[in-house]
Amino acid sequence: MYHQLNRVTGRLVAATHLQSPLFPVAPIALQRVEPPTIQYNTAQLSSVAEACPAPGKRNLMPGTNTPYPPVPEKIRQRQQQFQTEDDVPVFLKGGPFDGILYRFTMALCIIGIIGVGETIYSHAVPKK
Repeated sequence: MYHQLNRVTGRLVAATHLQSPLFPVAPIALQRVEPPTIQYNTAQLSSVAEACPAPGKRNLMPGTNTPYPPVPEKIRQRQQQFQTEDDVPVFLKGGPFDGILYRFTMALCIIGIIGVGETIYSHAVPKK
């Protein structure tokens, strides 16, 4: 028995006048299509040297004739420090204070996990 969609009620009803199904019995196989390759727009990616031009060279803000304000030397040095390839994770490149904060955060995470385990254990095991 074949079914069709009733236009009034929006439900499937038995089709009395259909002698063949609405869709083919054997579906047609889809054609294989290779996924497109990802192309990165490297023209919009910039390095620190391009983002912070030399003191004599000044870029203009988009849509205006006013130049960007100069980048302070301290910020330029910090950018250079964080972009160097020295196999140090970025969350430790700030110096010894970053190491202290990292270890303190890890200690708090471990204490929290122990607290969660203790709470689960106290709720799971009845007191005698």
